[in-house]
Amino acid sequence: MKTVCALLSFQPADSGWTLAGRTVAQWLAAALDASLPGVPRLAVGPFATRQELVSGLAAAAQGFDELVIVADDGPFLRPDLVEAMLALHREYRADYTFADGFPGGLTPEIVRPGILPVLEAWAVEKPGPVERDILFQLLSVDINRFDVETHLSPIDLRGRRLSFTSDTRRNRVLLERYAGDTALDTRVLLDVVEGTADRSRTLAATLHVQITDGVLQVPVWSPLAQFVPDALTRRNHLTRDRWNDLLDRALAWAGDLTVLPSFWGEPSLHPQIVELLTDALAKPGLRVCLETSGLGWGAVNLEALGPALNLDWIVELDSDVPETYAKVRGEGAAEAQAFTRRLLALFPGRVWPQTVRMALNEPEMEAFHKHWKTEAGRVIIQKHNDFGGRLDRAKPSDLSPWKRHPCWHLARDLAVFLDGTAVVCRDDFNRTQPLGNLWTEDFPAVWQRGAALFTRHVKEDWPEVCRNCDEWYTFHF
Repeated sequence: MKTVCALLSFQPADSGWTLAGRTVAQWLAAALDASLPGVPRLAVGPFATRQELVSGLAAAAQGFDELVIVADDGPFLRPDLVEAMLALHREYRADYTFADGFPGGLTPEIVRPGILPVLEAWAVEKPGPVERDILFQLLSVDINRFDVETHLSPIDLRGRRLSFTSDTRRNRVLLERYAGDTALDTRVLLDVVEGTADRSRTLAATLHVQITDGVLQVPVWSPLAQFVPDALTRRNHLTRDRWNDLLDRALAWAGDLTVLPSFWGEPSLHPQIVELLTDALAKPGLRVCLETSGLGWGAVNLEALGPALNLDWIVELDSDVPETYAKVRGEGAAEAQAFTRRLLALFPGRVWPQTVRMALNEPEMEAFHKHWKTEAGRVIIQKHNDFGGRLDRAKPSDLSPWKRHPCWHLARDLAVFLDGTAVVCRDDFNRTQPLGNLWTEDFPAVWQRGAALFTRHVKEDWPEVCRNCDEWYTFHF
């Protein structure tokens, strides 16, 4: 049996970063020396397209019977898991073997090279982003065609969404927090990871920014009227200079971020919205996700933005039925739908029509999903949020997990009001847990103040603003 190992890169490596005195390459070399002695290793990637990735793997596997794929940014690769998965792959003569339930970066993937031409053809037919689970995505086109084996983790840690990889500054912080535990047996290491949820709050991944405090609609699912009764007439805006300063400081701290400039305001009302977006999209490491009612964009020159690949749009439609739309949002259904189609022409593949699922529009969910899945290729059915009981409950069913865990938003989000006040999430609209002011303080100091709140969550001691909230299991970016 001739085996080759592909060290797969998803982005250019930072060879200067070290963990506990060793580079990532040195960590990986030690793990592979122990688990795959004498097996040749080939560096492949990064790749711009799915087809290029599969083609590159096929070239690396030429003349070999099995291909072991290891991410080149995973210093915690476990030799015992590599050996166990290779034995499983060989015992059942599998086409593809993967692990499930482990944090990212601990395990390889193993492929029989003969299936790669099939996957390459599917990669051409189904273009999309090059993601870490791309092989499984392609196999899923017709998974029953293949012999797939799974090595399950003794502790299911999927819900923790941990990635022991060095691809982001957040994940590097995570690696540093667990580097001292890597000498442990894998099962003991997993026990440690399960019992140290407090280590998983690293750096913010999502930044909500209020660029304007006015709106054009107040939907029935929004609490805005409770804390800003005059929101429909307000027209205060964030300056362009302050916007750029905030984003530059955020990136210098976190390394990469998704910014949502829709925090309790309608972005179309900002008189320099195109300039703000242009500035943001030019910043390396920054992604913009803009949520809008779809109103007020008629005179805005969105064509000036060009085909931005780091800009996503969410349009709050809530219903395709004019009568229901009027009950949920008021007037504007035709304008919102027309704007959605304008976006689809300008930003194909980057537009998400959205509805909030409520008893009021529940009978329309299937038709809404089918319509926009066909027209836009994607759709969001968002759960109703009663903001901790501050609105009447309107969700038709409760899909929350049976056991509560620390809030994802507290672990990954930061929200900034026009006056610079930072809070842990958008639900704290009454600012009951202020973390500081980002016009006068730096990001590390403001972010660190949220650590005590997260520790309370780990201990299942929920602060008042969180106590009745059911958004803790939802996830932004």
